[in-house]
Amino acid sequence: MSGAADVLVVGCGAQGLSTALHLARLGVRVVAVDRFPPGSQTSARAAGQSVLAQTEPACGELMRRTVDKLLRFEEEHDVPLTVHQVGSVKLAMSDWAAAQLEREVERATAIGARMAMVEVASLASLAPHIDASGARAAWHSPDDCYWQPREMLAALHGAALRAGVDVRSGVDVRAIAVADRRTAGVATSAGLLPADRVVVTAGAWGRALLERVGVEPLPVTFVRHQYAIRAGVAGIDPDLPSVRIVDHAVYARPDGANLMFGTYEPRPLEFAAGAVPARAEDVPLDRAANDAALRQVAGVFPGAVDSAVAEVRGGIVTMTPDRGYLIDEATTVAGLYFSTGCNVMGLSIAPAFGEDMAAWVTTGERPATFAPFGIGRFAAAGFAPGEERRRSLGRYESIYRDDESAGHVRADGG
Repeated sequence: MSGAADVLVVGCGAQGLSTALHLARLGVRVVAVDRFPPGSQTSARAAGQSVLAQTEPACGELMRRTVDKLLRFEEEHDVPLTVHQVGSVKLAMSDWAAAQLEREVERATAIGARMAMVEVASLASLAPHIDASGARAAWHSPDDCYWQPREMLAALHGAALRAGVDVRSGVDVRAIAVADRRTAGVATSAGLLPADRVVVTAGAWGRALLERVGVEPLPVTFVRHQYAIRAGVAGIDPDLPSVRIVDHAVYARPDGANLMFGTYEPRPLEFAAGAVPARAEDVPLDRAANDAALRQVAGVFPGAVDSAVAEVRGGIVTMTPDRGYLIDEATTVAGLYFSTGCNVMGLSIAPAFGEDMAAWVTTGERPATFAPFGIGRFAAAGFAPGEERRRSLGRYESIYRDDESAGHVRADGG
């Protein structure tokens, strides 16, 4: 396989395409490879929305910058991208959840986000498609936005091509090539593709590649995340805000005239490291958990329970024991960078992530935004057998609860 590259990007989901794009804009020769067409796997099945009020404060700055970059995408890259900046609201149905909303507003405003607690009665105008009368408290974030993941991925792909990235699909990467403890490229089904720097952004499929070259075992657990697109819900249009409910771990946003409704299942389908489906299309989907979650909040979303399910979408997410990303450079192989542990928020930071990863690869200086996400933070954890997995699964089902709320049981008993 021919074609010289300064940097190889393995995995052409949102983070990989963004990294390749930003490297090329810095004048780097980039080849981005994937087994499948760009943007066709888990990234395409994400919900596609921002939330500036992060339960994990370290994610807030990346999220804020991503919103700004998405809104300026066409201006910056001369490639169109539709972004619906319609805001979001979050409801608390209990006192402990109401207290958490106050903390989320405090964290978000500390990084410059516009967000405020609002009277529940005001949601009749802010989010007229819901009935929030049973809520104890709510916040409103006017700058949050949503987008269609496939459109975002197509825009990233198009911008990467315009910037000069050599994007190759149908490339099966077998191993990271190493010479004298330094990255030498990747071994593929068609031969060696050389480069002295490699960035692995292959999601659930990157762990095996990394561990084969001595990267310490990655503390990630593989979980299915899924949501439903519901048709025939009255009053849904694209200009309505996203809605989240802390106590039930559910979210909803417009999908054209349909309603996207998702939940973080209390007992999600898990995949063993050696049994991760080869393609996102092979992930088994089951609407039962989604239906059950919707019944729990039926009063908030009038008419949704009886609506038709037009589609169920899902993919594989990688969860960590502390709900933080794993973004690092390998200590065993110089020039090998990686990102995994998306914690269901990989797409939502991709534009800012790619910009910062490109800066790291070209300057050798780790960005401050990535400082909390190194794998070394787990070195002294001393997890008992099974503890790492148990915590990671717990972080998935409790994703809407911050550390202060961790002891509270979600309203559906999860």
